[in-house]
Amino acid sequence: MIETLPVIIWLLILATPKANALAGEPSLYNEADNVINADTDTLLPYLRTTPNGKLVQFLNIFCGHCRRFAPIFKAVARELYKWKRVLSIYAVDCAQARNVEVCRDFQILQTPTLRYFPPAFSGGGIGINIPTLSPTKIIDLLAGHLAKDINTSLLRFEPLTPDNNVNTTLADHKGPGHTEEYIALVLQPKGSNIGRDTILELLPYPAVAVRIVDDSRIFSNLGLAPHDQKLAIMDLAGNIHALKTVQESSQAYAAGIAEYLAQMGRTPLPPLSTTRAPHISRIRYKEKQQILSTVLRNPHMIYKADVEQAIDILLHIELPKAGLIEGNNLTALRNIISVLRHHNPLNKEGKLLLTGIHDSLITQKRLTGGEFADLVKSKEKELEEDVFKAKRFVGCTASRPFLRGFTCSLWTLFHYLTVAAAKPPNYLAAGSVLSAMHGFAKHFFGCTDCAQHFLAMAARRHIESVTDHDSEILWLWEAHNEVNNRLAGDTTEDPMFPKIQFPRKKDCPSCKNEKWNQSEVLKYLKNIYDTQNLSDYGYNEL
Repeated sequence: MIETLPVIIWLLILATPKANALAGEPSLYNEADNVINADTDTLLPYLRTTPNGKLVQFLNIFCGHCRRFAPIFKAVARELYKWKRVLSIYAVDCAQARNVEVCRDFQILQTPTLRYFPPAFSGGGIGINIPTLSPTKIIDLLAGHLAKDINTSLLRFEPLTPDNNVNTTLADHKGPGHTEEYIALVLQPKGSNIGRDTILELLPYPAVAVRIVDDSRIFSNLGLAPHDQKLAIMDLAGNIHALKTVQESSQAYAAGIAEYLAQMGRTPLPPLSTTRAPHISRIRYKEKQQILSTVLRNPHMIYKADVEQAIDILLHIELPKAGLIEGNNLTALRNIISVLRHHNPLNKEGKLLLTGIHDSLITQKRLTGGEFADLVKSKEKELEEDVFKAKRFVGCTASRPFLRGFTCSLWTLFHYLTVAAAKPPNYLAAGSVLSAMHGFAKHFFGCTDCAQHFLAMAARRHIESVTDHDSEILWLWEAHNEVNNRLAGDTTEDPMFPKIQFPRKKDCPSCKNEKWNQSEVLKYLKNIYDTQNLSDYGYNEL
């Protein structure tokens, strides 16, 4: 029995990716990170009506690269809370069924994808790509976009002109909406962004406006000697004071101005509060605790729920996210559906569904992801009962949020398919399952990092050279162990389900001495991934 309370609690937020948006639904981010979770229904309204610049991360919650990037993005978002007057930050999880449409509309071909949208975004276009995951580069690119897009009477990025003097400068900072009591003046040499960045650094201080001076001679118009003058502050009565700092950087300038404001009794807006722990209901925790305990006791067991979940997510999330499907990716789609049609553990209705989809695709020359989604829905409506009844992952459950799940179920599904395809009467040619898996990774898989690694491995291991069904089973086994070896110790590894070389010695004593005995491994794989070994445990409960 697992007695550690955090494990139990975390289990409660592990939901099927197709679930509707509910309170407590698992997410990599929340508003305590300065990130708003958006979806198909809310993203466009946010983008159209929010009067700020917008940064949106499109992600897949099951994507290891997205999970590794999450702490970086949180740090960036929390750092940029000081920009909340001019920038709003959102996240869209493309692994959720309700977000398939919006991710397709915004042409999300890889995750994580960062896009910037200007304050005046009207709904046309897909935003401006932020082509980096480096925190400093993300912030610098955003600063450049904001400086270009935001120039109002309340926030000015354009430099003072040579004819500006005390009176004209003060006039810019009076009137409705203005809260500033001081005007900071920052010299920004040609090729520098020090003034721009100082403006953004001081956004938490409504009592000060920052103006850029790109010609030191302008300081003489304001009553200061221009020689060596770089930083000054002026009150609304026109009194001006030179400020000195140890360093010439936006952070040092902002600190010097903040120190002066503190002396004047002016304080910044409150910072972002400490991240809250998610509120999670303890309802049904005993059942979920029991699932984890059972799975840990039977690590070699294969569960029908996981295989069904993988097919469900493929049909309703991963495949429909594609834009235009024609040519090579249409061939890949047909191959995937053909393999699933011949070998799946679904009920009678599920087999009819896959046959109907398969037959419809034969005559298609091109279709969109949305049309494929409509095809699946139309075929489902023709059936007498629901196909997908699994409520959650079972063998692919996790002890912590955002681990295992869909990627685990994909491995389970394709191992199952290679074993099923090897049985007489051999509906599929040898290598068909691997070909379908390769086509999925190349054209449809939402985890870009996973797909790229798989495709590189497939080329190196000559996936195209598999000539018989037994070799197909063993190729996938060796590939899976290679992936486990690469990810062992990674931050995406579940500590209760470590990335081992399988099968373990105690599960198959004859499979390995000093080297793998492939004939014994083959017998082991054919046994555990056999249809007769699929467990219904946890399948249709809760």
